[in-house]
Amino acid sequence: MEAKEVTASFAVDIDHLHALGVVDPYSPKSLELYASGKLSSEERLYFTLWGSSQFSSASFSQRKRLVTKGAEVHAAYFIVSGQLLGIDGDTIYRLGPGSVIGLAEGLGGLPYSMTVVSVDAVQARLLSMHKVDVLLSKMPAGLRGILRSAVVRTLALKSVPEVLR
Repeated sequence: MEAKEVTASFAVDIDHLHALGVVDPYSPKSLELYASGKLSSEERLYFTLWGSSQFSSASFSQRKRLVTKGAEVHAAYFIVSGQLLGIDGDTIYRLGPGSVIGLAEGLGGLPYSMTVVSVDAVQARLLSMHKVDVLLSKMPAGLRGILRSAVVRTLALKSVPEVLR
């Protein structure tokens, strides 16, 4: 069987957000824009995760490995700025701002599904899987059900992970 390369990409257009005046998640202009309803759903999610107090901040220089395929997930990464490559065998993913790395796998009790390397300087927000466990226990049943469906679908699981039951 011949190896195939499939390239996929994801990034929120942060240049567009900056042009609208979004320079930090707590500025008056940013909060006004968020409340206006003029942001897309991806931009609203980006904005919400960017400003979350549950995350810690991290910076990575170019050509740094953030995660290794097969390693245990201890933290999920939310990319604020910069470009990365996700490598899974012959499949290469181009990841940019708004990408989330490792959350589905961590919730599913699986290791990282790809190796992720920074292409240029990257700003990220990290969420410890220990914090996720605490947040899950406080989450309303309906929201936990939505998260459960998203994880099962994203990872193509045959059964629901114990942590999400």
